[in-house]
Amino acid sequence: MEAKKQYAIRTFMLMPLTTLMLGTCSAQGAQSYQTDYRVSLFGLSIAKASFSTDVSDDRTYKVVGSLSSSGLASLFDDTSGRLDVAGRFANTGPMPTHYAVKYRHGNRDKSTSIAFADGNVTNAVNVPPIKKKNNWVDLKPADLRSVADPISGVMVAADSLDQVCRQTLHLFDGQTRVDLKLSPSGRARPFATKGFKGNAITCSAKFVPLAGFQAGRKAIEYLKNSSKISLTFASLGNSAIYSPVQAKIGTQIGTVTVYATRFEKTQ
Repeated sequence: MEAKKQYAIRTFMLMPLTTLMLGTCSAQGAQSYQTDYRVSLFGLSIAKASFSTDVSDDRTYKVVGSLSSSGLASLFDDTSGRLDVAGRFANTGPMPTHYAVKYRHGNRDKSTSIAFADGNVTNAVNVPPIKKKNNWVDLKPADLRSVADPISGVMVAADSLDQVCRQTLHLFDGQTRVDLKLSPSGRARPFATKGFKGNAITCSAKFVPLAGFQAGRKAIEYLKNSSKISLTFASLGNSAIYSPVQAKIGTQIGTVTVYATRFEKTQ
């Protein structure tokens, strides 16, 4: 059981798919938001995250967040981190300019920093450097065009709630380039949590790894071929930007659930 808990926490903290479950924003005026998330496995809390988002009148945004292992999981695998994201809203949705995450896993400090320009990656630095193993799928220049970081990339621009699940999200976390192909999974339904009460839409998601990973790795193959993944989106106010309020990701040891315990406009 201890090994399973350690695997689940690493899946949430380090895997690009689950880091992209976080963040919320609006594209209208100077506003601030607070979003908190709980991550669980087998009904037990294994991690928590908290994000503060500011949107300026000039349509630029900044997200500052923290995440850490929690509950019994913290006894076996102590992980904590902080991230900063900045960008601006274009008519097609968020376009990041900077993404940085620093975290401590046990006694090891790690960090990733990505710079963007016009939707393209211009630089990415990992400390310590990525160790490329056998059967590594290298990144190509085309893989780093028209992409977003895992936070900005899940702030979906859509004309209505019904259009959210008809998109493909192009994501890069500093190492791995992934597409998440969304598809409808039923009609909009009521969703309520602290600071929010309204409709939300659930999408099925297909995990498509493109580059920056070890081909044949069991965890990647499971996510690609066997995992059942769903993302539930909602919008604060009248913005045309929709962000996740819940996610479920099937892993080899069970389903990891990410749930918004707070989704609130603070200013």
